[in-house]
Amino acid sequence: MRRILVTGAATWTGGQLITALETRPDLEVIAVDEIPSPIELESEFHIFELDNPEFAHFVLDCKPHAAIHLQTVDRSAMLGGRRAHDEAVVGAQALFGAIRRCKTMKQVIVKSDLCVYGMGPRSPSVVFEDAELDTKRSRFAKDLHTVEGFTSAAAAARTDTVFTVLRFAPIFGRKVGNPISRYLRLPVVPVRLGYDPRLQLISGADAVRALEHTVDNPVAGTFNVAASGQLFLSRILRLGKRVAQPLPRRAYDVAVKGMNRVDLHLPEQIKSLIQHGMVADTRRMAEVLGFSPQYDLRTTVLDGYGVLAAGLRTPRGAAP
Repeated sequence: MRRILVTGAATWTGGQLITALETRPDLEVIAVDEIPSPIELESEFHIFELDNPEFAHFVLDCKPHAAIHLQTVDRSAMLGGRRAHDEAVVGAQALFGAIRRCKTMKQVIVKSDLCVYGMGPRSPSVVFEDAELDTKRSRFAKDLHTVEGFTSAAAAARTDTVFTVLRFAPIFGRKVGNPISRYLRLPVVPVRLGYDPRLQLISGADAVRALEHTVDNPVAGTFNVAASGQLFLSRILRLGKRVAQPLPRRAYDVAVKGMNRVDLHLPEQIKSLIQHGMVADTRRMAEVLGFSPQYDLRTTVLDGYGVLAAGLRTPRGAAP
C-alpha cells in the first residue's frame, strides 16, 4: 500500500484532498498539521509543528512513499508574522531535510502560489514559470520562494524522486474560507478608485483535482495552475451581483483595515492582487503536466457565488 504524507491537513485544500484520497483502497494517508482539523477525517491526524525536531523523526519512522506539502498558506493573522515565517521557512527546511533522508520517498508535491512572482504596476502582463521575480513582493511570497528553493535543492540531491511545484491561482469557492473568497463574497466590495485589475482564479474542486492528477501522474518541474481565461475585477463582481464601492487611497486603506474588525484580514499579497492583478501562462500545466481544469474562469466565478445553474455544475467530461 502506498503511504502519502500530507502536511497542512487542517487547511481547506488539505481536508478536501485527504477526503478524496481516503476513498482509494491502495493509499494510506498520514495527515499532519500544527492545528486541529476543522473536519472529521478517517485518516489518523497528527499534530506537529514542522520546525519541531521530533517531526523529522516522525517522517522517517512513517516511511512515506510520497509527500504533499500544503502547509504553505499565510497564517500570519492567526500566528503572528514571526511565527508564521518560522512555520513556513524553518518548518519546510525540516521537512525537506527529512525527505532527503527518507529512502522510501519517490514523489514530492509542493503547493505554491502565483503571488511568488510579485504584483505591482510594472509587472508583466502575463507571467511565465521562468519569469524574473519582483524584488518588492510580500514577505509571504518571499517565504514561498524560499520553500521552492528547498524543493530545488532536494530535487538535485534526490534524482530518484520526482519533485513538482504547483503555483496556484487564488482558490475561489462557495465553501472556501480564504481571504480572497471572503472578500469577493462581501455584499459591498471596497475597491481602489482608478484600478480594475485582471484576475485569474481556480475553483476549489479544480485545485483538489490538480493535486490528485499530480499524485497519479508524477512530472518534475514548476507549473502555473489556473482556470482558463481572465476577467477584470469589476466583471467578477457583476457576475456575483456584488456592489463595487470605488474609494480613493486613504478611504480604501481605512476600509481594508476595518475588515479586521469583521475577522477579514487581507494579507499583503491579496491587497496587491486586488489592486494590480495577476495573469499567468498555463500552457505548461496543460502540455507538460497534462492537467486541464474542468471549469473555465467564468464558470469558476459563477459557481463560487452559487449562481451557476445546477446542470452546469457537472464538470466537463464527467458523468452527471
